[in-house]
Amino acid sequence: MQSDVQSAHLSAAGSLFAGRARLKGFSITPAAATAATFEFRDTSATGAILVQIDIASQTNPVPYYIQVPGEGIVATDGIYVGVPANIAATVFYG
Repeated sequence: MQSDVQSAHLSAAGSLFAGRARLKGFSITPAAATAATFEFRDTSATGAILVQIDIASQTNPVPYYIQVPGEGIVATDGIYVGVPANIAATVFYG
């Protein structure tokens, strides 16, 4: 099923979209050479984990871009993004 794709930029944890949505892709840009865990959850900070990514400590942090295959990952009640300190993210959803 085709749907419009939207985007949002986050530099702190929070709700991205309330309601059913599909995570289509995301770009993560670490600003510091510190290991961290980045999460997408269904609904809230305590919701089911949809995607969890470990970002290794790096001397020269580089951005990551991940395109989710197929129709994306379904969040039934909304997308919550757990953004650790010193990381920014642009998220694509629809």
